[in-house]
Amino acid sequence: MKDKLNKLLDPDISREEEDQIFEDILKQKNDNDLRVKWKKILANDYDIQRSKNGKRKTTSSSKYIKIFLAAAAAACISLIVTLQLLSTPSIDSNAMAQQYLDKQEILHPGASKGSIEEDQNRILAIQAFNSKKYQQSVKHFQNLRIANEEDQYYYGLALLLNQQYTEAIQKFEENNLNNNRFKQELNWYQSLAYILNKQNEKAKIQLKKIRNTDWKYKDAQQFLKKLNEE
Repeated sequence: MKDKLNKLLDPDISREEEDQIFEDILKQKNDNDLRVKWKKILANDYDIQRSKNGKRKTTSSSKYIKIFLAAAAAACISLIVTLQLLSTPSIDSNAMAQQYLDKQEILHPGASKGSIEEDQNRILAIQAFNSKKYQQSVKHFQNLRIANEEDQYYYGLALLLNQQYTEAIQKFEENNLNNNRFKQELNWYQSLAYILNKQNEKAKIQLKKIRNTDWKYKDAQQFLKKLNEE
């Protein structure tokens, strides 16, 4: 126990090692508490106790032993479940949304045809987007004189991934009014933008627009469940 406590003072300890030490300490304490508890129960209710020479003595019948073993087994199962619950970190909807964006590979498929001036701005915006330089991408999308549906969609994504949630929501709302090609994608990413902007009630409304035949329906249902629990 002393070694484990000393290990916790180590500034280089990893999160996994720290969690394991806390779990071991908790398990040891619960084991000791259960041992003391059942020692009293055995002595008081079943007249089972240790004699001075260390041998166990009892005047109870074997059926009481079976009752004790069953109860002890149930206590052990309860302890295991408790430890699992304690060791599972809680994650809120905001963290879920950010985790999704961090893990999801979002790339622009390539440049669209247009005038030379527009092509140059579009190419720079796409290159910056795919290099995850979202702030630069936003600036280049802003410089497009005529933006098509695809430009508007990825402009909104660049804002979202640059953590400009309010601006991303506004862009997604504008796109949703006039954009049928990316309708399902817009509903999904606008929902995430609302969650990350801590507008959970609006996020619920947006998530409910995602139908069971739409893209990301299952994920939308998971987010709705999480939001309703918070």
